[in-house]
Amino acid sequence: MTTKTLYLVHCVDTEGPLYESPQATIKRVNNTFGLDLPVESELLPDLKKGIGVPASLKAAVMDFVSDLRLNYNRTWDEVDRMLDEILSPDWRQQYRDDLGQGYLFNWFVLDHVGFRTNPRRRALGYHGVYEHYVDKLREHRCDRDRIYWHFHPVSFCYEAHKTSNNFSFTDEHLQVLSRRLIDHLDFPAAFRPGSHTERPDINLFLEMWIPFDYGNQGMAQSRTEKMQRDIADGRYGDWRRATDQWETYHPDFYDYQKKGAMKRYVARALNLESRVRPITTAEIEKAFQRTDSGRDTILAITNHDEREMRPATDWYMTAVRDIQQRFPTVQLVHTDAVDAIRKTEGLSVEQPARLDFLWEGSRLVIKADKAIWGPQPYFCFATRDRRYLHENLDRQDDLQWSFVFDTDTLEFDQLEWIGVATNDDRGNTSVYRMQPGAVPSKTDTRYRNTASESGGQPT
Repeated sequence: MTTKTLYLVHCVDTEGPLYESPQATIKRVNNTFGLDLPVESELLPDLKKGIGVPASLKAAVMDFVSDLRLNYNRTWDEVDRMLDEILSPDWRQQYRDDLGQGYLFNWFVLDHVGFRTNPRRRALGYHGVYEHYVDKLREHRCDRDRIYWHFHPVSFCYEAHKTSNNFSFTDEHLQVLSRRLIDHLDFPAAFRPGSHTERPDINLFLEMWIPFDYGNQGMAQSRTEKMQRDIADGRYGDWRRATDQWETYHPDFYDYQKKGAMKRYVARALNLESRVRPITTAEIEKAFQRTDSGRDTILAITNHDEREMRPATDWYMTAVRDIQQRFPTVQLVHTDAVDAIRKTEGLSVEQPARLDFLWEGSRLVIKADKAIWGPQPYFCFATRDRRYLHENLDRQDDLQWSFVFDTDTLEFDQLEWIGVATNDDRGNTSVYRMQPGAVPSKTDTRYRNTASESGGQPT
């Protein structure tokens, strides 16, 4: 009998702790629903009961301020209490797949950077969240979990609890990638968009560097979504024109929601326990039906570590197992975000691209031993005065690039590290760092293979 496989991919928008005062919650209610309620903490218990809210908005407001929505992990201690359980073998084995493998998470990690005010007490700074999770995964020996990239564009008011829709306002996306590459020898093969939002500049940027994108939330806009100003009519997370099936697609150059001729794979991921585009039993059943028809399928969900994750994950896995009883030929497999797309899209296993480096005086020549993902490797450098800069390479041919360090760029005595990274078409990642005039040592080289890790999690 041919195996029919449903791959379960749990994406976590990994942002660290979040604090919100009662007054801030009421302000969000006013902004979301167009109300003018007094911003007083004493009002919140009444709102939870729907008191003082127009009848047409009562159910939506009550859900918005429910304990389920406001169950924040407000400090790292609270986040860690949750992590210490869900990273443990005992917890994970409760939800093992049909191969006997325990549960796994894909941590799409955000750096809170570029902000001037921080009323929600976010963990600010480059690597502030990233290093915490690297340490936690190492502590609990979670070798199958993966760390990928999540990013919220900086808001126009530079407030850490707000976001925008574009990468063009600041270069913080480049700062995060360059610092993660040089400081931690890590470069992502998969991405989750902040506020589920992609726009044309984000679409084009991802196409250059990141093969796998778990942004699609194609689903008809609900009546409740329509009445909430912050998300109605495509305000954030606009995927109304995208496929609502459990399939991956290649996006269009002009419209990331439409199927087109770009290379990137866009997968669908619905929200776990959310007021917008939630995973439901009907959606879970759709994934089983597609798998049962003979097409291996990805069922992907996403939520946040800033909220309590355990009850929602239990509900989800209970629902998945209950529905599976009606599809006895479908097997469940927990997998990471990269391997899931590789397997469902029939991408053959290959070794990562190997880059060779040759110095011709101050000219660096980079050669690849096979085709890479985009038009050029990701190229950056750290200066001695601690600036991180991204730059383009001069393309020599399909497998060779170069760059000249001189008075018009930077000279050797200004540089501390040079960083180079690339993905390939299979989601394998190759990362290098070197000092000017030198080639990367073994300790400054990392390969990540879709079939098996080479080097484990970043250090």
